[in-house]
Order: sequence, then C-alpha cells, then structure tokens
Amino acid sequence: MKAESPVAPRFALPLPGWVLSPYTAIVIAAVHVYLSIGHLTVLFKGPPHWTDFWKGFGALAGAYVFAALATRGFGRRERALPSLEPLQER
Repeated sequence: MKAESPVAPRFALPLPGWVLSPYTAIVIAAVHVYLSIGHLTVLFKGPPHWTDFWKGFGALAGAYVFAALATRGFGRRERALPSLEPLQER
C-alpha cells in the first residue's frame, strides 16, 4: 500500500521557464551528448586525463537530466507528441 505524502512533490530546479519546454530540453540534451562524445573519445584514444573523465561523464549525466525533463514535459501534455492510435486501429 502506498502512503500519501502530506507535502505535494514540487519541481525544485532553479531553471528558467524556457529550459523546461520539452523541445528545448531535447536540444540541450543533444548538445550534452555531443560534448560528452568529444571528451570521451579523447579519454579512450589517448592517455587518460582526469578532466576528460569528469567532463565526459558529467556531460552524459547532464544529457540524462535534460532528457528526463523533456519526457516529463511531454508526459504532462496529453497531445504534445503525435499519437500512434490511428495506425493501430487499422
């Protein structure tokens, strides 16, 4: 049985409103993936440097956060993405 919390969960990241738009969050996540690929290829090709390690995996973590923000935003709006229902009825 799941207990109800007396305090409603709130979104607590101090980000501007335009960042919370699902499409903007996808773009920011893609930029983070691009940056992480750049640092991780340098890390795995040459001698390992600590800065490439934390920048590469830190950018991957940032991509994960912004992808989660995007999916949360799409989930909030019922018709934000095209539906596949008409295709499944045929």
